[in-house]
Amino acid sequence: MHEVETITSGTRYCVPCFFTTCPVPDAAYEQMAVGKPKTNEDMADDWLHLLLAHRKEEAHESLGRVKELLMKWHYICTPLGEH
Repeated sequence: MHEVETITSGTRYCVPCFFTTCPVPDAAYEQMAVGKPKTNEDMADDWLHLLLAHRKEEAHESLGRVKELLMKWHYICTPLGEH
C-alpha cells in the first residue's frame, strides 16, 4: 500500500498500474479500435479515452478500456522517438 499526504485543495486522481515484462503481441493491437499511437495527438486521445470514461459504461465495457490502457501503458508514457 502507498500512503500519500492529505489533499488540501483540488482533485486527486489515482491510476492503478500493473506491469508485465512480456511484450504485448502485435495481433492484440490489431484487435483494438485504435492500435499503437503514431502521433502525439494519438497519445493524447488514448489518455483521454482510456483514463476518462466520457459516457456511462457497463462493467464489461470498462474492463475492456482498462485492459487496453494496461496494454498501451508503455506506449503512451514513452516519447514517440523511443518506441
